[in-house]
Amino acid sequence: MVDRWASKYSIEDKRLSDQFRVFAMLLLLTPTAVFLYIASNLSSLSELFQAQYIVPYLFSLIITLGVLALLQNMFSKLSMISSAMMEGGEHALGELNELQGAYELRGIVGSFGTMLEQYKQASSDLQRRALELLLIKELSAEASSNLDMHMLLSILLDKIMQVNKANIGSVFLVDEEGENFHIICSRGLAGHGIVGSKIAIKDSISRFVMDDSTTSLLVDDVETDERTRKKNDPKYGSPSFLSLPVRAGNKLVAVINLAHKDNDESFHQDDVDLATIMIHEVGFAIENARIHSEIKDHVERLEQQSAVMMEEIRRRKLAEKELEHLAHRDTLTGVSNRYMFLDRLEMAVAHAQRRKAKLAVMFVDLDRFKFINDTYGHAAGDAVLRSVATRMSACLREVDLIARYGGDEFTVTLVDVTSTEGIALVARKIIGTLQQPIRVDGTELNIGCSIGISLYPDDSADFEELIRNADEAMYVAKQKPESGFHFFQPTESIKTG
Repeated sequence: MVDRWASKYSIEDKRLSDQFRVFAMLLLLTPTAVFLYIASNLSSLSELFQAQYIVPYLFSLIITLGVLALLQNMFSKLSMISSAMMEGGEHALGELNELQGAYELRGIVGSFGTMLEQYKQASSDLQRRALELLLIKELSAEASSNLDMHMLLSILLDKIMQVNKANIGSVFLVDEEGENFHIICSRGLAGHGIVGSKIAIKDSISRFVMDDSTTSLLVDDVETDERTRKKNDPKYGSPSFLSLPVRAGNKLVAVINLAHKDNDESFHQDDVDLATIMIHEVGFAIENARIHSEIKDHVERLEQQSAVMMEEIRRRKLAEKELEHLAHRDTLTGVSNRYMFLDRLEMAVAHAQRRKAKLAVMFVDLDRFKFINDTYGHAAGDAVLRSVATRMSACLREVDLIARYGGDEFTVTLVDVTSTEGIALVARKIIGTLQQPIRVDGTELNIGCSIGISLYPDDSADFEELIRNADEAMYVAKQKPESGFHFFQPTESIKTG
């Protein structure tokens, strides 16, 4: 039997040695290839000593050396088997049986397979940890430069979903009253459809994390768990569910919900721990965002109150201006009323006294107005008064003052006058324009006027006496057969134009 084995399966020691050398060279190429691959992605060799690069290389080198040791043992056993076959004796056959080569080879292969599985698991864990560190680093960088609470929570949701391999997630913001959740962002199935909606906290699964002593809510099956079934939250497409509180200081500001993990896996405590680390990582930024949001809301309220106050001040000023207008303006003609005229005349006299200037006061009384008012009605009389005020205003300068003193009487103040000839010219212009017919409802009405004039300081230095003097002069002018004017004279002599 041994002769048959020797003739059929014999292997020369030289061939075994060559084969071992070939396998050894191929295995040694593995860590070399890993080293070259890692080095090709580095900007400098100093980065090679970082944990994320050096650990995979050392791990592959250790595995390679272990495999070399196993191969050396295996080829050594094969060499002994080959020698026993070549000798072909019963003694050699006994040694062959004692070696139990088949079992040892099987053990070698099994150990090699176990090491490969361990390597795969270790590599997967290393990649996950590297991803976790990268996401935490990115989260910290983005959070440090963001003061928008909604944006910050949205970024946090994306990072937590990515690291925990969740396909569905949402952020429930707690309102100021602590009675409702407002969904401010959502990812996954129909995520955009629920953004902006409101859920009562008492009807939500996430109500279980409202307690300060609760760190999270981890549910294996939302349909059967006594805490969560029969609630009104939307279905998440997988039985496992994770709810994480987000606090700013001691205040709960939001809840992050995760569901539908990859491959329908369930969430575990490792997922909770990792998500909690990420939430703590941005805790200070969330607190800053909350304070910034409160300050911003306060500023906006102050701005709104300021705008309302400014609008109220504007309305009051308009009202005061309107009241002042009503108090000092004649509502029918729009010119100044008696009170405004007296106030302005007193000021004009004081001004003229300081400047050693002169001014004139005219008292104008309309002719035939009572006849028009009685014949054509008060509406026609009002129209005549408005037209008279407009025509008289057109005869004056901007610095002069016209007022309706009462009824059909008007008064005029001419400031900074230099001669009686200039005053007389104005009086003639007023008389001439009022002698023109006034058309009211298709009817031409003729009206004239009589004007009395007094001068400051020639006739008086008192503004009230100036009005009385102008009134007396007007009665003198009325005695004339036609419209005219008259300057006040302390004697009976009459000066007419």
